[in-house]
Amino acid sequence: MSRFGAGVRRGVMAADRFTQIANSLFRDSRLSYKAKSIFGYVSTHRDGWQVTLAHLVAVGPDGREAVRAGLKELERHGYLIRERLRRADGTLGEVVYSITDRPATLDVALLEAA
Repeated sequence: MSRFGAGVRRGVMAADRFTQIANSLFRDSRLSYKAKSIFGYVSTHRDGWQVTLAHLVAVGPDGREAVRAGLKELERHGYLIRERLRRADGTLGEVVYSITDRPATLDVALLEAA
């Protein structure tokens, strides 16, 4: 028993709607709670969901710069890769976010997907 109590108690949780994230991400002491929560929120959406900085700001209490800092933190530690696509005419297009809870395997996963 810790000095904070007997342990974790879970409340009612959805049986069929959940997100699995490796514990190692949440235990990574290099990441702030802000970065971990952004990762958690983004992970609740299906592959192909359109995420924007403006949306992340709108659904949470943190401002634009705080969310931007959290995303940069995830990127710095390999949990997020941002790729700016180019349109056929050569101009910059949308940004694609690739996330993983195992940053060492992200490059392999991206290569396999391509």
